[in-house]
Amino acid sequence: MRARFIVFSFALLFCGLSHPALAADWPDRPVRILVGYPAGGANDIVARALAARLSESLKQSFIVDNRTGAAGAIAAELAAKAPADGYTLYMMSSAQVIAPSFRKDLPYDPTRDFRAIALCAQAPYFLVVHKDVSVRNVAEFVALAKSRPNALSYASSGVGAGPHLTSSLFISRAGIELNHVPYRGDADALVDLTAGRVQASFISVQASYPHIQSGSLRALAVSSVDRLPLMTNLPTVAESGYPGFDISAWWGLVGPAKLSDEVVRKLAPAVRSVLDSAAFAQQFASQGIAPGRLGPEEFAKRIVDDTAKFADIVKRAGITVQ
Repeated sequence: MRARFIVFSFALLFCGLSHPALAADWPDRPVRILVGYPAGGANDIVARALAARLSESLKQSFIVDNRTGAAGAIAAELAAKAPADGYTLYMMSSAQVIAPSFRKDLPYDPTRDFRAIALCAQAPYFLVVHKDVSVRNVAEFVALAKSRPNALSYASSGVGAGPHLTSSLFISRAGIELNHVPYRGDADALVDLTAGRVQASFISVQASYPHIQSGSLRALAVSSVDRLPLMTNLPTVAESGYPGFDISAWWGLVGPAKLSDEVVRKLAPAVRSVLDSAAFAQQFASQGIAPGRLGPEEFAKRIVDDTAKFADIVKRAGITVQ
């Protein structure tokens, strides 16, 4: 009996030492960061910049693993079902909290299946018009739209994408009627937008800024609560008569829901140090991407709040759920 007790005690000790929650030596092998989109996109470049700096600070390899497809759902499902040992992380995007508003068959729940670590970066949208649209600010654009209901068209990067929902919220707040013309991404939208075949758009800073500089597009406002360092003279939508208006694309690091406190306590400060560095901010400034400022608890709340906010926008706009 005593021998069995000793063996059982050692078994418990071994299990305790190997449990992720007691992995004080994390990371002692390479960590992968799943990304649900192709290399070169904003989600990917933010993940790679973070991975490179975490590899230096934590003295272990952090490797980006692009698992594309299903609008990011493939990587999200892999991350949600991965062992909660800290060796599989996920660069979640705001698209993943929008998705539940449109899809009934998602293989993950953004508010239930992940443990938030840090909001890493965010980027607002510019409200732009074609150069031949004779308005210079948001008030003039709204006045023009009200004088010509459904005569103006706006482009988006796709039904249910961030720019579409940003436009839907603005249209609702402004009390105007515009025709929606969805495209397969910013690049396709810009072809017709710069040609004047559509008149307006909420569109990513990275994609639209060169056209603003060239004069083919005119920026009226930025969708974030704060002005963008890239164009400090450009007002926000909130400053333009719509208090509280604040929508940006964002990217944040999460792990499986049962990721241990010990890993989070070690990883979150390391991520925070990267995001606070001048080098990280400078790397993305020209693309309108700013470092995030939310830790585990605040980011978890952001995920919950944004999931609810986008669901409400979809409902109010009467957008069809797939």
